[in-house]
Amino acid sequence: MTIYEETVDALKEMETVASHIKSLGKIMNKTEDAKLKQLLGKVITKLQTSHANPKVKGKSTPGNLYNVKDLHIESLIKYCENIIPTKRPEWQILAERNGWAPKT
Repeated sequence: MTIYEETVDALKEMETVASHIKSLGKIMNKTEDAKLKQLLGKVITKLQTSHANPKVKGKSTPGNLYNVKDLHIESLIKYCENIIPTKRPEWQILAERNGWAPKT
């Protein structure tokens, strides 16, 4: 399973906001993809802000983030789902971004 599939799976999990922050944070610490890190950071910040809301007081009902109408979450899903069908590992995507190409 690629880091991109893992990210989409994490968004689909039925978890509390705190659990989503933790699981997405683990993915963010594991990846070397700067674009993925940036997108994850925006989603995590958004979740932390909503979780810290005094009306919520740290409590939340489990839910999935996959269908949430939020620009940052939608951008993260779109990014990952555009890469998943290519079946390329993260190292190859990063290498190609830096000018590497497979020998033909």
